[in-house]
Amino acid sequence: MSKQKDSKLQIDFNYIPAVIHKSKDGYRIEYYVTNPITLKMTRQRMRVDKIFKAYAKKRDALIHINGIIESINAKLRCGYNPYFQADDSRLYEKLSTVAEKFLAEKKKELRPDTVRSYSSFVTMFLCYFNRLNQNQIASMVNKTLAIQYMDYIYTERNVSNRTYNNHIKMARVFWNWCVEKCYAKENPFSQLKLKRKEEKKRILIPAESRKQMRNYLTNNNKGLLLVSWLIYYSLIRPTEIRRIKVGDVSLANHCIAIRGDNAKNHHTRYATITDEIEHFLVENDYLTVPQNLYLIGNSYRPSETMASHTHFGRDWIRMREAIGLPAQMQLYSLRDTGITEMLKSGIPDLTVMQHADHSDLGITSIYAKHADPKLIETIRSMAPTF
Repeated sequence: MSKQKDSKLQIDFNYIPAVIHKSKDGYRIEYYVTNPITLKMTRQRMRVDKIFKAYAKKRDALIHINGIIESINAKLRCGYNPYFQADDSRLYEKLSTVAEKFLAEKKKELRPDTVRSYSSFVTMFLCYFNRLNQNQIASMVNKTLAIQYMDYIYTERNVSNRTYNNHIKMARVFWNWCVEKCYAKENPFSQLKLKRKEEKKRILIPAESRKQMRNYLTNNNKGLLLVSWLIYYSLIRPTEIRRIKVGDVSLANHCIAIRGDNAKNHHTRYATITDEIEHFLVENDYLTVPQNLYLIGNSYRPSETMASHTHFGRDWIRMREAIGLPAQMQLYSLRDTGITEMLKSGIPDLTVMQHADHSDLGITSIYAKHADPKLIETIRSMAPTF
């Protein structure tokens, strides 16, 4: 076979089927497979002279050998490669295939919003590495390639320090999973340093600005006013608000259940609601519909479908621009402002901490031991005015 043909076959195929070949040295079975490290087609040989000697007739020997050839070709069609050993075959899996399996597993374990973040990371990650090598083996990504990728993220994509750090953290999660699942022997991102955190671009929203917002939303978008109250008074995160069902609201207990599978920190809590929120829900018939509906859909009414993850934010920007407030006053600023104003109002620190769900699971469990048994009554009686 000529070198020119070899080159073309390396590009078009992962293997060349086995055939019997006769040379001066005798008979051999030959086939070609791709070396997973060099990505070049290499020849594999198996001598079969002894089979000819074992049979009285050449025809019988050829029947035996053809059976071997058929077996080899059947395995090749199913992905067999002699370079893959039983204990390390996963180390030769393509990066794109591994990433697919990672996302498939995470979709079963994590909330859709978290999966969306990982999907975005994986898409960008594969886009970069596919430009270098579409057949990149996952285990061959080393620290040097990891550094080059992060240089690309920081310099070419011109991201903030916070986004840069998030990429490293997601990469570490992905590669730890690869190591755990035997697709890699080490995490190439484990030793990469995070950049210094930037100060939050959000600023608190003073009472005067909140009054402007209230007046505008009362006349133009009462649904967004309800969302604003839930963030400011009840300290519910916008993403969590999207997942509240009508049945999660309890007027009798003056609270909304934030289920563990919908909460950022994955544990159930009960967010206090004020009289103003309760009156709004009752007067606008939010609670007279089936319990399984989402409380606030894209139309700001109970709905069978969840509001899109950008819906509240888009309308918030329209409102902010309409009344001339700075971009640093973000929707999430309401939560920061609510926490700050509650502390100023004299609500005990531990009560605010518990109400805000403002820590990771470990710290939350410590605070839970000293939970304020009158949390709901305290919040309702001492909450500041929007």
